[in-house]
Amino acid sequence: MANILDYMTWRGDVPLSVSPFNEVDGLILSEFSYLPMDKVFTEGFNQELTVREIAGLYNSEEVDEKDRIISFEDDNRLLSALAESERFGNMRVSGYVNIISQAAEFQFSAVTCTADDGVTFVSFRGTDGTVVGWKEDFTFSYTDQTTGQHYAVSYLNTRLAGSKGRVRVGGHSKGGNFAVYASAYCDPLLRERIDEIYSYDAPGFRKEITDSAEYRAVLPLIKSFIPESSVVGMLLESDSEQVTVKSSAMGIMQHLAYNWEVLGRGFVRTEKLSRSGALVNRAISGMLADFTDEDRKNFTEAVFGVLEAPEKMTLKEVVKGKFASYSSMFRALRELPPEQQNILREALKQLAKNAVRSDDKKGGAH
Repeated sequence: MANILDYMTWRGDVPLSVSPFNEVDGLILSEFSYLPMDKVFTEGFNQELTVREIAGLYNSEEVDEKDRIISFEDDNRLLSALAESERFGNMRVSGYVNIISQAAEFQFSAVTCTADDGVTFVSFRGTDGTVVGWKEDFTFSYTDQTTGQHYAVSYLNTRLAGSKGRVRVGGHSKGGNFAVYASAYCDPLLRERIDEIYSYDAPGFRKEITDSAEYRAVLPLIKSFIPESSVVGMLLESDSEQVTVKSSAMGIMQHLAYNWEVLGRGFVRTEKLSRSGALVNRAISGMLADFTDEDRKNFTEAVFGVLEAPEKMTLKEVVKGKFASYSSMFRALRELPPEQQNILREALKQLAKNAVRSDDKKGGAH
């Protein structure tokens, strides 16, 4: 089936003045933020380039191996397609930032795009290939505001204060969480300029957030999409209506934007989560409900104590199995303090128990 690259082949020559911005365009600009442009934007935060200019300056061979996430090759193809298109070739791009802090355990990257329709799209990058990037996803479960979310609010305030006109905000994975959070907690006067918030398979929020007046204020603006076997998008709570999208992949690989099926100006929709997606949803929700904040924090430290043991491991290496890491991970597990080993064992037992319970119910799955 067709994906966002095929969409650019079909509709790249159609300007936004003829075919207005849609949900597929939102995913494309969210995915655009994953492109490692550190060596393109060398003149600071306010440097502005068109997509065509970026394509002329960008050299994929200069990108460090550690920055080449699973979708790296597809992201390069997407840049070429955008640059060659009538739809996005003249789009102005600025405000590129990319921060990874091992010490503070957060990863934050964002970019601002202004298309020919005059509307600005603030795009927050999702979880990158680093273990520290994924660790922050877990901290959402026990922290009211992560460092990355704090940066997202600051970034959006800065970009909105420095511009005029209407705004869309979006992101894929953790970027979708940042998009919603930043829109909710930015300056209320600036928030009035936001028309739409696009969230693609993003983790949700603690109940304290979804019950807040700030979140409720932006809830009508949120357009949320998840693949049929979503895992990341099932984490924590989201009161927004979620559209379920057909995917050409299986399991966790459905998270990748290039595996989402596209037809015309929209995604191929399914009525509900797949059976496995519904099972994962109830299993994870049940486990988190049974954990206190302290339990969640201890669980996160135990899991990532294992993952971070092999030096500078990336998630791509874990997924592809190229890292000689599994023996290292098992050694690290055995070397954890007894209490953390117990936490992991109990968490896995609880997850399995909820999975069995969910499988018995089979409600809402197919």
